[in-house]
Amino acid sequence: MRRTLRIAALVLLNTLVILLVFEVLARAILWHSPARSNPSPAGFGFSAGGYGDLLPNLDTGERLMPTRPYHLQTNSVGLRNTDELREDAFRILAVGDSFVYGMYVHNRETFPARLEEVLNQRLETRVQVLNAGVPGYTIADELEYLYQKGLALKPNLVILGFYTNDIFDFYPVMREYFSRSVVLGFASSPAQPASTLQIFLRDNLAVYNLWLHLRGQYEQRQIEAEVNRVTPTVPGLHRAYQDLTFLKPDAPEFAGEWQAYESALRETLALLAERGIPAAMVAWPDLSQIPRDGGLPDAPQRMLARVTAETDTPFLDLLPVYRAAGDIPTLYLMYYDPDAPADPTAPDAAVLRYRGDGHPSAYGHQVAAQAMAELLIQNGLVPQ
Repeated sequence: MRRTLRIAALVLLNTLVILLVFEVLARAILWHSPARSNPSPAGFGFSAGGYGDLLPNLDTGERLMPTRPYHLQTNSVGLRNTDELREDAFRILAVGDSFVYGMYVHNRETFPARLEEVLNQRLETRVQVLNAGVPGYTIADELEYLYQKGLALKPNLVILGFYTNDIFDFYPVMREYFSRSVVLGFASSPAQPASTLQIFLRDNLAVYNLWLHLRGQYEQRQIEAEVNRVTPTVPGLHRAYQDLTFLKPDAPEFAGEWQAYESALRETLALLAERGIPAAMVAWPDLSQIPRDGGLPDAPQRMLARVTAETDTPFLDLLPVYRAAGDIPTLYLMYYDPDAPADPTAPDAAVLRYRGDGHPSAYGHQVAAQAMAELLIQNGLVPQ
């Protein structure tokens, strides 16, 4: 019996020594204790619940691109809005991809937030614009979202956002990796409040914080690997996007993608009309379309103009608006690099020396919001 107790005591002592060594090493690695009782904020993620497809109650700095950190905040129902739902406001629901979501710009700089601001400056009626944009979505995902969640918000008006890659998103490999069903496969549950024990461990043990840090890094790498694996496994993806969207829109091999987009768009507009919900549409141009000389053609915008005219849907084409409002470095998160290599025979040669990201800048979102506000007011889609 005494021998058993001695062995147990020795094992316990060795365990404590090992834990102490790990604690010393963890403190050396972390260098300083994290803020007491303040857990690291949850980052970008998806949620199958709520009225939006994003995790609810986020309030964090996102650093997906280290040089473009931005403030991400979602409300309690998973929409990228700083405010909660208002029952006393004219409710506009904006759906779309990362251009509606507002990639790499702060909450208050996104197109929906700026549109709400402009409308509330110009109208007597209180307006709230709900941001249901999710990076990677196309019209099929937005239609599914409206059926499952968006219509339950009882919007007074729906704005459909479009970017030129939305047709290419029907390319089979894009559906395989970025459709809404795949994206929501990464859905996480909202972070639960920390228990008393978790708070104690976080406040007092560096080894526990090191474990949390490593676990977070591992989970982030898993998500990034899933998002990025399409690029190395599909050679010529960018050229396929250019051919399908701009250069060969009438090619028989791309007919399926164009037909799929138009069919889903018509179904979406018909659904909203059936429910008595007015709709408007806004199309962001690819930055390669901006140059008047040497820019890519406007086949996507011409298709949208035809469909919206046939369905009597107000349509805002931002290509001429952007051309009149500024240039690529002001409208997009880009800069000009004169030393960058460029192929003068490439279809997008006019923009090959630009570097950065092709999403709109805060100014680009502001320009879009002002133009959309004018369209809505002129068409009587918002109350005066």
